[in-house]
Amino acid sequence: MTSVQDRLADRPPRDADSTWLFGLFGLLFALSLILHQLWWDGFEVRSPHFLVILAALWTALRPTSVVRFLTMIGMEVFAVALDMPDVGSHTLLVLVGGICLLTFAAWTTLREWRLPDAAFLFERMAPFFAVQLLLVYAVAAVAKMNTGFFNPDISCARPMLSKLAWSHLSFLDATGSVTASIWGTVLIEVALPVLLAVRRSRMLGLILGGAFHAVLALAGNVPFSALALALYVALLPADTPTRLRSLVAARPDLGRWASRTLLVGRSRAAFPVAVGCWLAGAAVFTNGPAPRPVLISIGTRLLLVIAFAAAILLTLGLAREGSPGRGPRPLRLRHPVFSAGILLLVLNSLTPYVGLKTESSFTMFSNLRTEGGQWNHLFIPKAVRVFPPQDDLVRITASNDQALQASTANGLLLVRFELERYLRSHPGTTATYVTTDARGETTRTAGPATARTALSGTLMLDKIIKFQAVPSPEPGRC
Repeated sequence: MTSVQDRLADRPPRDADSTWLFGLFGLLFALSLILHQLWWDGFEVRSPHFLVILAALWTALRPTSVVRFLTMIGMEVFAVALDMPDVGSHTLLVLVGGICLLTFAAWTTLREWRLPDAAFLFERMAPFFAVQLLLVYAVAAVAKMNTGFFNPDISCARPMLSKLAWSHLSFLDATGSVTASIWGTVLIEVALPVLLAVRRSRMLGLILGGAFHAVLALAGNVPFSALALALYVALLPADTPTRLRSLVAARPDLGRWASRTLLVGRSRAAFPVAVGCWLAGAAVFTNGPAPRPVLISIGTRLLLVIAFAAAILLTLGLAREGSPGRGPRPLRLRHPVFSAGILLLVLNSLTPYVGLKTESSFTMFSNLRTEGGQWNHLFIPKAVRVFPPQDDLVRITASNDQALQASTANGLLLVRFELERYLRSHPGTTATYVTTDARGETTRTAGPATARTALSGTLMLDKIIKFQAVPSPEPGRC
């Protein structure tokens, strides 16, 4: 029987292109992990995430190495699994994708008695990562179809606008600008999965998505935009390197410019000059004097904008150099483990509506409310909620733990499951809380013993289920 490796050997041009794309994906993915860590938590030396940073740096030095890439993925899966359930939506996406990829690599290694090479691995994993991204866009668009997001006074679009790098421009606070942002966000998130799924319109989808994530990066959503930049590699035409070579060969000036850029990038002055431009650009786009962290934050946003602008120009060039026989790859999942991963992500996307959890469910910045009697979706009926935990809301009135008492300040409510989780993880903590039902308000006191007997199998549930605090009254959460 002919092995997978032997079959790949019959396609050397495609092998070279896929290996190049694998290296680009690995490099951008490594940079996205580094940016995520620095953006949220800085340098955590005594943390598994420090191992992720080291593995990402190791991968960036040779991004076509399968061993380094899989090591980085393994470190990230390990670190995120320990953090569960306190992870963001895009981090959960990486966790599921990483587990599926490691499983596929292990299965292939056992079957072929060798690690898959970079070309084979990229051709198998690219459709999976592409479908992941399309699913996130579609789920986020559906979640925004609620009364809160379309209300300019409370919509998450308003604070996102205020976080833009040029937020001192007063016209962005106008109701008309917020309304335009609301409709623009929904239309783009509806259009992107369609444009990217259809092979003929995929290049247009990449351009629109690049512009969209550039704006998101300026608004402070750096980690997700950096991850999206890596995932977009999975949507590029399979012959992208060949097209680039043809583009450079047909335009000698472009080839000379690229050679000079590489020469400058390898010089000793490149790094200090880049840092100086980074901070100078941040200072220009900051309204008045700003502390160093703010300058670095805005500078990072601008770097991502430049990266997306370059990616858009690259995509336009690729579109002009297109070859009918080697267009965008089909989004066909090539192994059952990838299908299982997508199914798991679909189930995770349904959890806010069926009542199982509201954290990390790809409802980013949507104002979605599905708890208690506060359902606000426009076309998904409340009747789909078949699990009861989200209906059991409590308000803390007293506790010997200041952090717990502060968690429901300003009218915030907690799902009772979250209160019990806190009591389980903080021995000695007690809390007095109020519940409201048809009979009125009831005051109760709970402690660790109550939490331990509240639910069976809590250790497993504590790792996969998390509910966000519920604002009350209406001004939803972002």
